[in-house]
Amino acid sequence: MYRELTTLSILTTLRSMASRPTLKDVAEQAGVSFKTVSRVVNDEPGVAPAMAERVRKAVGELGYRRNHSAQVLRRSDARLQTVAVVHADGTNPFAAAVHAAFEQHLRTEADTLVVSASSREDAGEHDRLVDLFTERQVDGIAVIPVGDAPGPALSRELDRGTPIVFIDREPGVDADVVASDHRGGARAATRHLLAHGHRRVAFLGSREQSESIRQRHAGFIDAIREAGADPTARFGLTTPELADAAVTELLAGSDAPTALFAAQNLAAVGAVRSLHRLGRQHEIALVAFDHLEIADLVEPAITTAPQNANALGRTAAELLLRRIDGETSEPTRIVVPVELIPRGSGELTPP
Repeated sequence: MYRELTTLSILTTLRSMASRPTLKDVAEQAGVSFKTVSRVVNDEPGVAPAMAERVRKAVGELGYRRNHSAQVLRRSDARLQTVAVVHADGTNPFAAAVHAAFEQHLRTEADTLVVSASSREDAGEHDRLVDLFTERQVDGIAVIPVGDAPGPALSRELDRGTPIVFIDREPGVDADVVASDHRGGARAATRHLLAHGHRRVAFLGSREQSESIRQRHAGFIDAIREAGADPTARFGLTTPELADAAVTELLAGSDAPTALFAAQNLAAVGAVRSLHRLGRQHEIALVAFDHLEIADLVEPAITTAPQNANALGRTAAELLLRRIDGETSEPTRIVVPVELIPRGSGELTPP
């Protein structure tokens, strides 16, 4: 059954390809030469307006589509005007916001197509996606890395000089990186809680193997040690449900924290759910790293330390385009500041 379906699918595809109109078909329909049609569809000069209009009319009637790959083969620079993004987790709202800014800049500034895929934090799948995209000869790759070091495929492409820029997380190698100030932002968020009188502060983190989470935890510890406060940490809170359960457990303890620092947006959502369900949202202070859509929709509104997704995506696109255009300078590391936005939850004082 599988073989029959596959054969049918292939035959259908071949028939579809065979029925696609060609430049020759357009030339016959318009009653002009093949070269004239080629000039019109490629926006080249030297064709009389009336003749060009006949060609465009034939193109519309036949539904002709220009073959971009064939056009690239005729060009000296062999650029596909296509770049790839390999996401660690494309379902995360922050990743989606970075991608949107990255894609917008490339489409606006360079008429470049962006293709993407997500590894769901799986290092093996992450490397396989790099292989798949490089096999298709994309002009460059943006990578949100997984793990402490690049896999074999990514290492190979770095050695080859393939234009690559890393976003949000340190790659573990000397390469172009555009990242938020994770440590500095977390340090400022924790200091904010400490400044309001808290000495028992809990850190809520997602994947401990993530470099960005480790940096945020380091910033948290910096501030805690400065103040001589009492820290608690929970990792592995990769969903709101896990964070909800962790906060509920923490607050039930005899030495419960009076403040929470949620170091990732999904952990923050879970913390908000727990606090509101327990009716303690006005007792326990909360600061969240990352932007939250619900930040100003709850009471009290949530104090956040959001990453600048627009700046990250746009800056990564600019850097990657420079590499694609041939820039050969030393690897660049760009750090985007993280600024605290007080809204109410982070300004609560201990009971």
